[in-house]
Parts: sequence; C-alpha cells; structure tokens
Amino acid sequence: MNRASQQSTGDLPRVLGVRDSGRRGPLVLIVAGQHGNEARGVDAARELLAELPELDAAGRAVHGRIVVFTGNRAALKRGVRHQGQDLNRLWTDAELRALDTRPASADSADEAELRELHAALTGEIATQPSREVILVDLHSTSAGGAGFTIIADSIPSRSLACSVPLPVILGLEERLEGPLLTWMAQQAYTAVVLEGGQHDDPLTARTCLAALWLMLARAKVVDHDHPRIEPARAHLQRVSYGLPRVMDLSYVHPVEPGDTYVMEPGWRNFMRVCRDQSLALQNGEIVQAPLDGYMLMPLYQGLGKEGYFLCRPVSLAWITLSRWARRSRLEFVLWAAPGVRSLDLRQGTCRTQRRLARSVVGALHLLGYRKRVLTGDDEALWHRKPQ
Repeated sequence: MNRASQQSTGDLPRVLGVRDSGRRGPLVLIVAGQHGNEARGVDAARELLAELPELDAAGRAVHGRIVVFTGNRAALKRGVRHQGQDLNRLWTDAELRALDTRPASADSADEAELRELHAALTGEIATQPSREVILVDLHSTSAGGAGFTIIADSIPSRSLACSVPLPVILGLEERLEGPLLTWMAQQAYTAVVLEGGQHDDPLTARTCLAALWLMLARAKVVDHDHPRIEPARAHLQRVSYGLPRVMDLSYVHPVEPGDTYVMEPGWRNFMRVCRDQSLALQNGEIVQAPLDGYMLMPLYQGLGKEGYFLCRPVSLAWITLSRWARRSRLEFVLWAAPGVRSLDLRQGTCRTQRRLARSVVGALHLLGYRKRVLTGDDEALWHRKPQ
C-alpha cells in the first residue's frame, strides 16, 4: 500500500492510469497529491488501479471511464506541501485567465503545475462530452483522527459523499478561496474532497482506497456486489464510529505570511472544542477558540494559511428538508427575506446586504446558496450550485 511513499515520486506521470472498458458510464477524475507532502493519496490511487482491471476474471467491468492524475509533481518529488504557492488555492477564474495571458516560461513552479493539471483535466473532459463528470480530490491532514469528505453543497455531490460512512463537511466555499473542489463545482460537475487521515499514517491510504470503492459503487462505475465493497464499508464505519454525520464549517483561523504559529500539541480531527479554550500561540499571543465546535485540520506542518477549522453538526432533518426545498424550487421565498436585494433564478445568484440575520443566512444555505463575493461595503453576492 505504501509504494509511492517508499520510492521517488520524481518520475510520476501526470496521468497515473486509466480504466475504461468502453461501457457507458460517468467520467471519474481522481486527483492525488495536490499537496506534495500528501503522498498517501497517490498510494491509494495506485492500489485502486491495481485492484481494478477493466475486466476481471469474474467478468466484472468498469462502467464509464476512470482517469487518475497526480497533482503537484515537483512538490511530491521533494515531499513538501508546495514550492511557494499552494496549488489548491490557485483554482480561481483570475488565476486561470492569467495563464492565458502570459507565456509558460513566466510561470512560477506551482503555476506551472496548475497550467499542466488544468490542461489535463479540461482536455480529458473535452474528449468525453456526453459523460457525467465526477471529481474525487485525495488529501490528508497534519493531525491524526478520522478521515472525512468535503463538498460544495449540491445534491449530486452530497449524494456521492454521503455514500461514504465518514463525516461530510459543508461550507468550504464560504471559507477558502481557490480550491479545485470549488472550481469544479462552478462548472456544474459533481465534486468531493476526500481527506483520508494523517499524512504519515499507513491507515490513511487504506481509508482513501475504501472510500474510492464506495464512491465508484455509488456512481455505478463498479457493481454494488463487488467483493471489495462491504470490507471497505466496514473499515470506514469503524474509523468514524460515533462521529457526527454532517457538519458545517463555522470558523477558519487565519495565519498570515510571516506569522509564528504553534498549535498546542495533542489536537486531532473531531475533538470537541469549548469557547475561549486555548488552542495555539500566534506571534507569542494565546489563540482562543471563538466558539464551541469540533476541531478540524489543526496545523502541525510548516506551511499553511489556516491554523485550524471549527465545525458544528448539521441535523439530518435539515439535510432532508434542504433536499426537498431545492428539488421543489422554492427559491422564490427569498424575495420575502429581509436584506435580499435581488434574485436571479436563471443564474442562481442572490444579492443581499452584507450583514444578514442568522435566519436569513440559514434560509440561503437551505436552498443551496453560499456566499462567494463581497461586492461592496454593504453588499454580498451569493451563488447556488447547480442541483
């Protein structure tokens, strides 16, 4: 399972492998190693390719097409998160437009990786115009604890993530700018980030591999009765036992360039956090939790712009209600919400006052709108993902 970690990654191709039996089905794009210190995802992707021939001895075939890409190849070779710019924060319209206005020779090391990976992904999508597109982006964290999935909250992405018995995290697009997940969701594709566990834990690759099998079964790429499915489900149920099923990101603690940031030892994903609890030292000052919640991705590595995340459970009743509300197309009720200035149902956008009552924010979230752009001192533009 640890082949990629035990050998040099310098010769990793951009495309690790393809599985396509020629049968109808979705296009599944798997990206591993956008951060170069997260090689366990590469391990899992390689293992999946080894376990998944296009047609096995029992006659089980892949339905659709699976393409596995490596992320930041140069950073993987060095075993570092990035080479100056976080590749998984560069997927913005502005950055991608800039690639078209300058020669490749002017790219930084990480921008060169962005250019090549973007071309590989869009080129693959362009050659398969009739297929549903699904992205699975493999990652790991610097802290221990259970794995989890992250989605930009559309019904198809939620359905895919919920097929995996790991916590599902909502709200990333309101907290971070430039992840590949958000960019793919903007193109109306189904997209899921899979955080498998701690960087150096061998169990992380196993968790990533198990989750990949379950998502492939959900997407009907492999049969639900494939012999790998139930062992994968049992493994994920064990590692996530007792954890909330769905959570929403409530807070991200910023770390600015040049800051000295030291997380207190011992924090793991999904440990409970109390308001005002001491969590870290930043520039010699104690960092305290601003609210009650669950710890997510505490920073125990040298590079990173986020010191930690806090998330809160979302009730399954809310999930059920939001699915019904979106499918019933009830967005028009937002016209009656205080602070809403305009609503474009065709474009899926809503302009509001910047400051809104919590109940109005809840209604926007319920209907699939997430804050994307602050367009003025007193105005915000919300976008709804295609459902």
